[in-house]
Amino acid sequence: MALSGKKVVITGATSGIGRELAIQLSRKDCILGLTGRRNHLLEELAEELPAKTYIRQMDVSRPEQAQQQMEELVEAMGGLDIIVLNAGVSTLSREFEWESERQLIDTNVTGFCALLNTAFHHFSKQQSGHIVGISSIASLVPNPGSMGYNASKAFISNYLQGLRMRIKKNGLPIYVTDILPGYIHTPMTENNKGMFWVSTVEKATHQIVAAIEKRKFKAYITRRWFWVALLVRNIPHRFWYWIT
Repeated sequence: MALSGKKVVITGATSGIGRELAIQLSRKDCILGLTGRRNHLLEELAEELPAKTYIRQMDVSRPEQAQQQMEELVEAMGGLDIIVLNAGVSTLSREFEWESERQLIDTNVTGFCALLNTAFHHFSKQQSGHIVGISSIASLVPNPGSMGYNASKAFISNYLQGLRMRIKKNGLPIYVTDILPGYIHTPMTENNKGMFWVSTVEKATHQIVAAIEKRKFKAYITRRWFWVALLVRNIPHRFWYWIT
């Protein structure tokens, strides 16, 4: 699928994968709608991009407000072809505090579902569209240090798979792509220890763009993480208790 001229919304576009996606898709002559909590970063990014770009300050943890802002953004853009649901947070709650868990769930789960729902109904009405969700390789394994984050990413992957089945059942011409990145150099991961097979954000995003162009069901980023996923699926659950 050629991306030139496609109208694409990217949530969480102020840094990391979202920002690099905006850069690479702009080079492919996409018309972009960028959202994020830090408006000054959106403005700075928009000034750098060669393609037509719209911005909207948005906090996805406030779902009803975010849905309204999304509808306003799509209207300003004159339509929508692809949405990349990238906005998310990561917390390591050593004390297992509810406030940090709630903020993560509000953003990674509730906000994700709210904007996906808005996009789905828009695509259903126009009888075309592509939903891209940024999950994680972390969705495949439990982690006592980041239970909420890993679980939220597992939710995203499962939700996207169920949505794809619903779309097929109803014969809708809508594509769904689940992106599962491994370790990538971004502001979110800069303090993480023990990372391996770490990719640059440029290389990882290049593969994400390729997966969007091919309308893949699922893409591991970088591709070598496919083999880790294959191995993890065959490891008994009691193994995770043993290593922790």
